[in-house]
Amino acid sequence: MVQQQQQQMPPVYGERQRGHAPRSRAVRFKNVGSVLARVYLGYKLISLREKRKGKEWGEPRREKHHWWSARKFYEAAVHNQGLLIKTGQFLGTRPDVLPEAFVTILSKLQDEVPPEPFDTIRHHIERELGRPLDEMFSEFGETPVASASLAQVHRAVLKDGRVCAVKVQYPGIKHIVDIDLTNLTFFIRVLNRLDRSMDYRFVAEEMKANIPLELDFINEGRNAERVAAGFADTVDIVVPEIYWEYSSRRVLTMEYIDGVKITDYEGMQRIGVDTTDVAKILVYAFAEMIVNHGFFHADPHPGNLMVLPGPKLVLLDFGQAKDLPPSFQDVLIRFTRSLISNDNKQMGAAFRDLGFRTKKDDAEGYEQLGDAYVGRIARQMYEDKAGWAVVDDFEQSYEDVVSILRKNPLTAIPPELLLVGRVFGLLNGLSMTLRSKTNMLIAFAELADRLESEHEAPANGNGARSTPTRLLEA
Repeated sequence: MVQQQQQQMPPVYGERQRGHAPRSRAVRFKNVGSVLARVYLGYKLISLREKRKGKEWGEPRREKHHWWSARKFYEAAVHNQGLLIKTGQFLGTRPDVLPEAFVTILSKLQDEVPPEPFDTIRHHIERELGRPLDEMFSEFGETPVASASLAQVHRAVLKDGRVCAVKVQYPGIKHIVDIDLTNLTFFIRVLNRLDRSMDYRFVAEEMKANIPLELDFINEGRNAERVAAGFADTVDIVVPEIYWEYSSRRVLTMEYIDGVKITDYEGMQRIGVDTTDVAKILVYAFAEMIVNHGFFHADPHPGNLMVLPGPKLVLLDFGQAKDLPPSFQDVLIRFTRSLISNDNKQMGAAFRDLGFRTKKDDAEGYEQLGDAYVGRIARQMYEDKAGWAVVDDFEQSYEDVVSILRKNPLTAIPPELLLVGRVFGLLNGLSMTLRSKTNMLIAFAELADRLESEHEAPANGNGARSTPTRLLEA
């Protein structure tokens, strides 16, 4: 069944020109809205008829609809470009949650986004940096090494011999993103009418606040330097150096690192790297950023992560990064510890302190919601000593949460949840892909314990605690 469906994969777009994405709000709205409506109605119809005809009738039709829906979403993303590509890239990294059809097809958006023609890119760089390309670079690859949702990357060599990666924003992408954010607000209003158990406006508000920052490459470069400074004493995390003299708001030039993509299993075998070791570094890196630094890379999809021998983890693309208030960090640590200790009362209190609010605003409601939302999944992972949660766990969690929220709807959701939740979701999907043996919850709790011990430890003879170069998970 799967092999037959895979033969119907969409064409590879990596070798064709990008073309012109529609710039009319009405056209972009129609392209997305029609696909979403057909996908939603297809699943709804199958579920309704399945009640009468049984699962044996419904399952093969649902599987067929998975593949059809994934192909239609892929085609719409490549045609519309902009935020739909970014959404598809995220969905393609969630084998822990989504059917195989979506992961198989949408993961292609990591590598096959159609690039902008080189003549357009050359003109754009020269206009942004105010100099002819030949004056700045001794070599410049015309074919991009990566094409993403908002920009593409070219390998080049500066006049002084430094090999670099030049990230170039697609001309006109800001207008497209503005339209997509406006349309997103409308779709979320519709979703709120269909599902009154939760107010999804926080998704649109957070995306409106964060997505435009991705179009400011000066901001991205500063984010990269801030993350690099946090890992300055850590040998197994690599962040490319930014070359500011060849950068602007729409062009970012940085150190070129030739690594293996984190989902390239055969590539990691060639360089003698065990995927479970990579998964361990990955989990501890994000635990360190969230628990210790209070500033984290918020978009760890496979296109933004590479591996070097060692292993070493390379972090790329810091357009999405997030500051966490110390109060949120403290409560998140308390929430994690309550999960491990199976303390529902403490977990419910921490859930409320994170910023969740329900209509009844009672302690029992927060305990029930916290347990259904993540508690049972966390306990199952902990008991199984697993590095990731599986699809069945998420499906049961969703059903339980919906049942609870029908009786006691959410009235407030912490704004940090969108990006923190995104990171946890992406890490869970990658942990599954890498066959991780590292439990994320335990990693967070262990790091919190270690930081507390270091804080209480006596200073060295110079009046300061030593910070030697270290392995991240050590």
